[in-house]
Amino acid sequence: MKAVLTFLRSRRYLAVIGFSLLQGCSMQQHQLNDLAQTLDNGNASQVLAEVVEREYPERDLAQYKLTLGLLRAVNGDFAGGINELQAAKAEIAQLQALSVSENIGAVTVNETLRSYTSTASERMLLQQLLILSYLMEDDLDGARVEVLQMQELAKSLPDNGLSGLVSSSYYLGGLVYELGDETDNAMISYRQAYQIMQTSKISIPSVLEDSLLVASKQLGLRSEHEKLVKEFGRDVKALDRNQSQLILVYWGGVVSAKQQRYLSVYEPNLGYNISLALPYYADKYVKPTPWRFTVLGQTAETEIFDDVNLLARADLDAESAAIYAAALARVIIKQTALHEVKKNDEDGLATLLLNITSMVSEMADVRSWNMLPASIQVQRVALDAGTYYLQQPTLTQGLSLTNTVPVTDIMPVTGSASVIASSLASEQVPLELINATASIHDDVVDKASETDNGLSLPPSNTTQADSIDSSGIDTTGVDVTIPDAIAMSSSSHLPIVTVGSAPLVLKAGSTALVFYSSAAKKAYYTLSP
Repeated sequence: MKAVLTFLRSRRYLAVIGFSLLQGCSMQQHQLNDLAQTLDNGNASQVLAEVVEREYPERDLAQYKLTLGLLRAVNGDFAGGINELQAAKAEIAQLQALSVSENIGAVTVNETLRSYTSTASERMLLQQLLILSYLMEDDLDGARVEVLQMQELAKSLPDNGLSGLVSSSYYLGGLVYELGDETDNAMISYRQAYQIMQTSKISIPSVLEDSLLVASKQLGLRSEHEKLVKEFGRDVKALDRNQSQLILVYWGGVVSAKQQRYLSVYEPNLGYNISLALPYYADKYVKPTPWRFTVLGQTAETEIFDDVNLLARADLDAESAAIYAAALARVIIKQTALHEVKKNDEDGLATLLLNITSMVSEMADVRSWNMLPASIQVQRVALDAGTYYLQQPTLTQGLSLTNTVPVTDIMPVTGSASVIASSLASEQVPLELINATASIHDDVVDKASETDNGLSLPPSNTTQADSIDSSGIDTTGVDVTIPDAIAMSSSSHLPIVTVGSAPLVLKAGSTALVFYSSAAKKAYYTLSP
């Protein structure tokens, strides 16, 4: 205590105060919070441009890298996003041991002088975004490494509460193992996702139930499979190896930002009330709703795995006792120092200055990874092998997968577009939702609009499609003019997922992964490596 009081009475204290005020920590964070909320308009590219130009204090490096990594990924630069996210992870790991001066600054001035290290749920979502990014870069091995690191991270999570319990991260971990034909490990990950949702008292998505039922059947876990059948009230058929799968991972909305409020507390040792600046989340926020998309003229919906707003509030609840204790100790130290200075301050100038700086510098730490989605949702669709087209959305319809050539997009070299369209339209390709409870109603196809259903299909950041040669001839048989928008290709020459006028060619047993974020109004695609 004596060392802290000496620091408070020193010029160094006033320098730290001045530095913190000049940096405008709280103001800068509020500006970032406002910027994050504009992502609801789907302008992630503009937000990225603004964030890149911003200056940031060294202590906020992890937050800055997390933000850049997310924005680069949702804008389609998955390689760039991986670089930023890996840098953020390395920075967070190094901040486990804080410097003495940093601790003193946090204790005596405000929490924003401490380096940002993220919350438990944010670290789990960091792993999830890395998993997704590696998958979109056709790097299954890289994704598997991140799954293993996520499992190690999970061991350090709090033993109670919901902080860090991100079921979608475990489900995607199971998907990585499934793509690598590691059904036993996939089953473990799906179990973990199921256990988390039971702990969180979240309704179990049918897509997760199906994954558990299929994996337990494949592994011959008869007793567990029978138990699951009884719990879920149904069974599923084994995956048809002659079919393909379309897996949609949806990041929707924007998570709430932390806010600041003051709490008046009576301090008996001082004999009067003191005011504490504390972070909080508003009680009310927009609850997530399923996202609607159209497949072969039928409307399907994603299923909610995580309400990220609940996770953010759980993180704050887990830290609230420590935050309150630190704020109380800090204000007591400041007030004690004020009394000490007042004893020898004949003209009262030093007392006045210290009193003003103490009040102005008292602010809550409202930093967070504030550009995360509000919800994470998943759906899996089983399709017969064949040629499909991902059509641009309209004002009344979101993502649309059809077996009919989009006539307005095709510029044939030989033959007419109408002939090509009518010939493909005659092929009836059956659709099966692996999630049997998904909503499919022909009469609501035209009502498929949601606030974030506007979808654009941008160019991929990888090489041109393997199934299209340099002359612009689609080797699937349809002559097309190749647009600039070319989707990701598999390094093993599997069928490719393309955007624009080029088709999505699915072979038997292949898996197409679609990642869509409402923050950018863009979808990105890759096939199972």
